[in-house]
Amino acid sequence: MTKTKYISILIGTTLFLIIALFIYPFYNPNSSKSGKPKIAVTIYPIYDTVKNIGREKIDLIQIVPFGQDPHSFEPTPQSMMEIANSRLFIYTGEHIDEWASELADTSDQNRFMRIAEDIQIINDDPHFWQSIENMKIIAKEIAGKLSALDSENSIFYAKNLELYLQKLEGLAENYKNGLKNCQRNSIVVNHDAFQYLARDFKFKTLAIMGISPEAQPSAFALAETVKLVKLNKVTTIFFEELASSSIAETLVKETGAKTSVLSPLGNVQPEKVELGYIHIMEENLKKLQEALICQ
Repeated sequence: MTKTKYISILIGTTLFLIIALFIYPFYNPNSSKSGKPKIAVTIYPIYDTVKNIGREKIDLIQIVPFGQDPHSFEPTPQSMMEIANSRLFIYTGEHIDEWASELADTSDQNRFMRIAEDIQIINDDPHFWQSIENMKIIAKEIAGKLSALDSENSIFYAKNLELYLQKLEGLAENYKNGLKNCQRNSIVVNHDAFQYLARDFKFKTLAIMGISPEAQPSAFALAETVKLVKLNKVTTIFFEELASSSIAETLVKETGAKTSVLSPLGNVQPEKVELGYIHIMEENLKKLQEALICQ
């Protein structure tokens, strides 16, 4: 990290904490106007899990606006107010929403929930929800927390948890069967966000850029990627809809491969919010099957 980048992060963090300390004393997180517990979350996989379990018994808000890259999100005074007025704030605490960890350190710990603290992180990759097994862990933790927060509806949350776990199990079976017999075993992605999925279903990912989609590869890295694409006979170069596809398109010209969108699900466009994690993961599976030439 450069000195300039470090100073920028330090200043941003300091301002963030000042805003947090100023706003929090003025808000009372009892409940929303509807009388339902208000739950705030940082990113989409948490949002969709909470939605499936809490349904109409809660008021739910995602702090990172739909359609915005969560890697580059910086909290605003408005988002701080939303968090302050929530009964529960759920975050991952990894690289994708580290700002939430900083806020939690200065706030009432009872209203903050860091999910999946015991999940093993692979190579600093924060996208652990790409593992369906990890999503089961997340769902159980969230159901338990909602039941503790709103004990009158604990049976409701427990039933919804069982239904959601069944759907996740079905998704896992579809992936297992769908990627069982494939002619190829490597894909190229612009954003290194699929290590968990590749591990679980035994294929390889060749990443053009690192954990953050904002990172820019060097000319040498691009040249090496071109070699790997040709060596592994990769047919498709994947990029995500929230990031620029320019690098992927450059590689297409050099290799003759085609481009396609693969969602890491850290966030989604507003029009896709209602589709849900499982549906979007099914869409990803179809694209993977085509790229890996699966039967």
